Parts: sequence; structure tokens; C-alpha cells
Amino acid sequence: MLFRDPSVGGFYQHASPYTYFSSAELHLGEISLECSRPGAAAVGLWATQRLLPLEPGGVSGSRLARGRAAALALFARLRADPRFVTVFEPELDIVVWLPRAERATEVWRRSRAIFAETARRHLHLALAELPMTLAGPYAPHMTADRKTVTCLRSALMKPEHADWVERIYAILGEAVEAAA
Repeated sequence: MLFRDPSVGGFYQHASPYTYFSSAELHLGEISLECSRPGAAAVGLWATQRLLPLEPGGVSGSRLARGRAAALALFARLRADPRFVTVFEPELDIVVWLPRAERATEVWRRSRAIFAETARRHLHLALAELPMTLAGPYAPHMTADRKTVTCLRSALMKPEHADWVERIYAILGEAVEAAA
């Protein structure tokens, strides 16, 4: 469905726990066509493959490979940093991690503070609430005083993100210091 007036989107409930935490305002991603929407997924995939066919060494494959390379590079930086705990190795371009803390409630606070500080620096992350049963094994030192743990999430889907990993990591470091 398409609406001429985007404010109509405010009447639709949005409940995905992993996106659009940047503000309480209506977000374009909540009301626009994109591949994560059930009805648009097939059309989005079809249109993309028409424009960028899947072929060895083709545009789509090389872009996906660069996105994954960027994700793996950021993941390696985060995994080596004692301030963070990484959650599962990226299969494509999404990296999930959390600030190291003794309690899940402290992770919740630190994740939100880092999220706000990175946004001030024009690095836009997402917050992801993962069940302790999923994220907990990656942080066995953490006391599970909540049923979920608030992780930080980054999608490095643009080919140029492979060139920006060091800058992304530097901004993240600045944000951690400011949030402390």
C-alpha cells in the first residue's frame, strides 16, 4: 500500500525489536517499501536481480562480498577490544555486539548511552534486544538480571563501508568515552 500523506503511517503499529530506535518520530523505514516488509520482499528481490543479476564476479556478488568484508573487519576490531563482547560472527553485513558489563541492566544503560553518542557523531547504529538465552553464552561473566540484553547493531551494507571501518571504530571509541 502506498499513501500520498506519510503521516498516515502513524496509524500503523510497528513492532520489530531491532530497528528504528532513533526517535519517537515517524521513521521513513516504517512506512516505505523495503525488502524487510513481507509483501515487498519478493518484488524487491525480483527488481534487484533484474537490475543486478546474480552472476559470478557480478555487481551484486561483489557488493555483498565487500559488505561482509567490512562486517568481518569491524567484528574483529570489536572482538579484540576489551570494552565489548561480540555476539555471533557475521554471516553477511550485520555486526552485533554489546558493551562489557557485570549486569544486563548495565549493558542496557551503556548500550543506550553509546547509541545516543554515536548518533551525535553521525554514526547511526541500531539497538537490538536479544533474549539472554541467545546472547548470554557470549557473555558468561554477565549477571542475567533481565530477560533480554540490549545490543548494538550495525549493518555495513554499502560497498564503501569496507573503506570506513577504521573511521567507524574510531567514532565508536569516541562515543564510548563520552558515554562513560
